[in-house]
Amino acid sequence: MDDFIEQFLVEARELVVQATEDLLALEQDPGQAERLDSAFRAFHTLKGAAGIVDFDAMGRVLHAGEDLLAAVRAGGETLTPAATGRLLACLDQVVQWLDAMQASGDVPEGADAAADAVLARFEAGREQGFPNTGAANDDWVAQLVAEHVGIAGAAATALRYTPQPDSFFRGEDPLARIEALPGVAAVSLGPRSSWAALEAFDPFTCQIVITALSTAPVAEVRAALHDLGAQVDLEELRPAVLQGPGRGGLSAEAVAVLREQMAMLGQSQAEDVGGRIGSAAAVSINVLRHAGLGEAQARLEAALERSREEADPGMLVAAIRAELDGPLETAPEPSDQSASVPQDLQAQTLRVDVEKIDAVVRLAGELIVLKNALGHTTGLALEGTAPADVAARLKEQHALLERLAGELQRSMLEIRVLPMRHVFQRFPRLVRDMSVKLDKPINLVVEGDATEADKAVVESLFEPLLHVLRNALDHGVEPAALRAERRKPAVATIRLNAAREGETVVIRVEDDGGGVDVARVRQVAEARGVATAEALAAMSDEEAVDLIFAPGFSTAQTVTSLSGRGVGMDAVRSAVERLGGRVRIGSRAGQGTIVRFVLPFTVMITRVMTVEAGGQVFGIPFEAVRETVRFPRERIIAIGAAKAFVLRNRTIPVVDLARTLDLPASQDEPADAILVVASLGDGVGAVEVERLGERMVVMLKPVEGLLAGMPGIGGTTLLGDGRVMLVLDLEELLR
Repeated sequence: MDDFIEQFLVEARELVVQATEDLLALEQDPGQAERLDSAFRAFHTLKGAAGIVDFDAMGRVLHAGEDLLAAVRAGGETLTPAATGRLLACLDQVVQWLDAMQASGDVPEGADAAADAVLARFEAGREQGFPNTGAANDDWVAQLVAEHVGIAGAAATALRYTPQPDSFFRGEDPLARIEALPGVAAVSLGPRSSWAALEAFDPFTCQIVITALSTAPVAEVRAALHDLGAQVDLEELRPAVLQGPGRGGLSAEAVAVLREQMAMLGQSQAEDVGGRIGSAAAVSINVLRHAGLGEAQARLEAALERSREEADPGMLVAAIRAELDGPLETAPEPSDQSASVPQDLQAQTLRVDVEKIDAVVRLAGELIVLKNALGHTTGLALEGTAPADVAARLKEQHALLERLAGELQRSMLEIRVLPMRHVFQRFPRLVRDMSVKLDKPINLVVEGDATEADKAVVESLFEPLLHVLRNALDHGVEPAALRAERRKPAVATIRLNAAREGETVVIRVEDDGGGVDVARVRQVAEARGVATAEALAAMSDEEAVDLIFAPGFSTAQTVTSLSGRGVGMDAVRSAVERLGGRVRIGSRAGQGTIVRFVLPFTVMITRVMTVEAGGQVFGIPFEAVRETVRFPRERIIAIGAAKAFVLRNRTIPVVDLARTLDLPASQDEPADAILVVASLGDGVGAVEVERLGERMVVMLKPVEGLLAGMPGIGGTTLLGDGRVMLVLDLEELLR
């Protein structure tokens, strides 16, 4: 890849992250002028960088986003949730282009069509008569509903499909795709832009835009069109779209009155906050009572009580906004990789503090001096210098070499480390989108994101943390009505925290939801045969909660797109244990849940115990070894094709390491077998070896070449005599 393009990709990804963080912060607090300025600068710099590499399509979409932010800075526009959604969708498209450039090394071809689709969203986003009601009220949705008033009442989804101009040449039939969709109720066709004059009309270029209504839910329509990407816009038709500018059919006048109450509460001062809360609540409740919205009135009364208790108008504002707008709507639901760098591409390049590089250069210089000193000592030995003098010099130089090697090792690890920010920065956007989908207001608090760990550890954390966050949102955080009953804040809080503790890194995910329903866990565990009724009765609550990590276990009543299939927490434990870590879950009934990861600072430097089997030397990670025993061979019992022995009233399976690896076994079997008892996930197993070796601290290298991907091999390292030693992954090997 060209160095210029590589530098562009690094800087562009950083700017995308910066812009995304700024937009999410502005959505929480629109009054942060410095955040608005920062987001504008990020868009502006990205646009300039796109111009430098001659990426016109990327420059066009970023220019549209820059224009919107400029209008917000000037006070001519409001950064509504819908506008934020369009800006985030713009950044999503930029990330897709960056991924394509990472793979090809050049500006992607055919980017104009995707750029046109993004620009169409910005154009459609000029809201007319639908103040702050979310992305679902863009122009095209309102026009489509107006065209098909008789059908719209039964529709659940509105879609807009902008086929690529060369779709005909690709053998695609846009109308056939729409016709095949589930629940199609109405279809409208229009030009992408004004029709060209007849003599200039090109019949081989697709210039149409298709809009349609479907009675099928958004998720079903999205699944049918998943391969079209940015060519398709999908919006869920909520009551606010079909009934008017207010939720539940509120008149425009009622909406205006409620918005004035929100504005008044937003200007509250400490000395008059109580009076303003009472006045705004009284007016708002009367408006809802007049509109016949009894349930909404009850929700507002509950919010009023909480606001008075805590002298906080924010709860009442949130409740009024919920009745006006419903859940905040944004761009169509993004994937879990929204506005983030893909796992396989994100760490191709590292930015390293120059002081760390200087430390390595200094150590290299000292090693060169030591190399010259060793050469001089060799010369003295050849000249016949007394062996005792040569031995003394070698002993001194070996001690110096050991010190320099240790320092170099630590310095290189410091270069490999990444801050947790590298993975944590991907979650605010994802939590925002999941929060919208579940209609649960969530505030994600990230702490300790500057905590560092080895690159391999940090990059492996995304999926396990994503599973935990999904469960926290879907199962942990209660619905708004239940939180109101429990007198909890309307906006739930999830904390994502990282800290360094000795040679480990501890990550905590804590929510203030309802906690784990231990009785439900016991009930499901018994029903699914995870444990017997007697075993469950003997378990403490902590032991019962740990059953959540069992494969296939789920307490969800229904399966959703976020969770409920029973693969999440099992995958979390497996991923963490592959890194040499452990995971625990704690729960407080009615107060929340804490999931705690304890991970090694690095997986590259590890302690191993060497063993011999089949005439070869292997390493076993020292953390996995429980004990070593010599056991009478006659007391090892055959059980079918397997073997086992009883150690302290516990039956432990045994495998012969040489036979498992298909190596020649020793001809003479001693009376006592040498067994290494090791932890294998939640269980214990033993391997029989021919000889025990020493304990070593080694630099573990990933397996490459012919052995890459071979199960049971965790890595390789070099021994002092130059031989390559395989370090075994016993859990994988014996699975």
